[in-house]
Amino acid sequence: MLSRIFGQRQFSASSSYDLAFNFAMGSLIGRTVLVRVSLLNAVIALCTMFLLHAGVTWLHHNVRVVHDAVQNRPVLLVADGLVLDDALRRTGTSRTEVFQAVRLHGMAALDDVGALVLERSGAFSVVGRSKQRAPEVFREVVDTRR
Repeated sequence: MLSRIFGQRQFSASSSYDLAFNFAMGSLIGRTVLVRVSLLNAVIALCTMFLLHAGVTWLHHNVRVVHDAVQNRPVLLVADGLVLDDALRRTGTSRTEVFQAVRLHGMAALDDVGALVLERSGAFSVVGRSKQRAPEVFREVVDTRR
């Protein structure tokens, strides 16, 4: 019921605080099941967790300082077929992971890649070289070449 009120995003793991929320919820539910905790205390704790997460989410979307503190920025790892080694070192990503991402996105060579980005969630997004890159889509992506 609470996830319907606060939205499905409560259980996504797109940022570090989302992941922490999910761990805390699991711990809270496990404690309620395994330890003799009153149902009222458990409900109050669950509601408090959802309210705190909703508050941080609101701050994250509306206050730039909070957004920057809570969220990692996406990082450009490959640009126009060239692997950016500084970006790989900075993010702890290997060339093997880059090659896997290229293959998973249906590309046969690095020359086919216009941009490969390590997203906030840890997933890779790949844009083909033939695609025009809109500046607004890539505005927040960290480019180590600059």
